[in-house]
Amino acid sequence: MSRIATATPAFDRVGSILLVLVGTTAIVIAISALLGRAGRLPGASLATLVHASYRGNLTFVGLPVVIYAFAGGREASAVESAALIAFVPLVIVYNIVAVIVMQLPGQSGPGPAMRGLGRRLISNPILIATVLGMVIALAGWRLPVFMDRTLGAVGQMALPLALIGIGGGLYATRLRGQRRWAGTAALLKTVATPLIGWLLAVLVGLQADEMRLALIFLVCPTASAAYVLVQEMDGDAALMAGTIVLSYLLALPSMALVLSLTG
Repeated sequence: MSRIATATPAFDRVGSILLVLVGTTAIVIAISALLGRAGRLPGASLATLVHASYRGNLTFVGLPVVIYAFAGGREASAVESAALIAFVPLVIVYNIVAVIVMQLPGQSGPGPAMRGLGRRLISNPILIATVLGMVIALAGWRLPVFMDRTLGAVGQMALPLALIGIGGGLYATRLRGQRRWAGTAALLKTVATPLIGWLLAVLVGLQADEMRLALIFLVCPTASAAYVLVQEMDGDAALMAGTIVLSYLLALPSMALVLSLTG
């Protein structure tokens, strides 16, 4: 939230980038759903497969890599601002779709489903923090120094703690028969997603730095926050944990390739 709150809006650079990001996400969701249905996955596992295949770790991987990749360039500040502004609607899309997808297997009717969706969205901490950061940025406010430093310190602890929890969950579940599907989701996230994004970026006509930004976001490994949501909504925790671990391993060469090709 603190980085978003200090961003300088750069909306003129964001529209085409968002088109590529959201379009790629929609295509990957469709592909993963078709693969899961063809493989006769049960409802909870199918929802988890779709969730794991599209939701990248933008907060702890995407933004830091973007900032590093463009550091020292002539347009570094503008690119970082564009990344932060694009980040906000993408996180909102990720979280809304995640709740919808994870809720589908247990639907008991449109009324309860919509109430459950609204309740989970309103109480989603990532969504709340993202929207608050965007409001502060648009209003031109500045966080007090003590709050900015506190939020920065807490944010730095979040990823290691999340990965420790995922590792513990993975050890407990042992993956069993989910290795194939975890590998499928990880490959969709770190290989298929950036390839699809690259094709869309070429079709849309993104500039070199805009394409680089979009591909960095798209190649990110599966978000660690997805594991928490899957547990809360009775999804396939073993599948999600395995996907996160494998996607981090696969994202290393994929991210290096993206940076080398677009640098």
